[in-house]
Amino acid sequence: MSRFKTIVAALDFSDSAPDALDAALALAAAGPDSRLHLLHVLPDPVPPLWSDELPPPDVPAVERAWFDGALAQLTSLAVSRALDPGGVTMAVEMGTPADAIARYAAAHHADVIVLGSHGHGTVHRFLLGSVADATVRHGTCAVLIVPHRTLRASAPPPPAARTPALP
Repeated sequence: MSRFKTIVAALDFSDSAPDALDAALALAAAGPDSRLHLLHVLPDPVPPLWSDELPPPDVPAVERAWFDGALAQLTSLAVSRALDPGGVTMAVEMGTPADAIARYAAAHHADVIVLGSHGHGTVHRFLLGSVADATVRHGTCAVLIVPHRTLRASAPPPPAARTPALP
């Protein structure tokens, strides 16, 4: 029986999202009573006050278009994995990704959050931050970070198993 009954797969539609979804599906398959949530977080369409960008002329229409597009992409991912879209909870939230993911997971009593890393490296993470790192800090449940395939490809092979010498 799996310890992870409520699984939130936070998907950003990047090239690491399918790997994160596959990991979430593997966790969900381990328990017959598991519930899978596919979550995407949209940015706020209104720029911060200190920005020199103007907000879009019709903010509600932009939000609705973004929401509908994200929901369509979540549905497409579910269908690509032969999931019944009615049997999976699909959600689109708005806000700062790590905060929105943590809030959603807490509100739905998630046991684990699954998300992909992007493989940007230390300097990029230091300058721009990392949604995965922030989710680990803000989350109230386990967080599984699926490494980007470029990181897996460049990882050294695991050490060979050593067998103890028999006397």
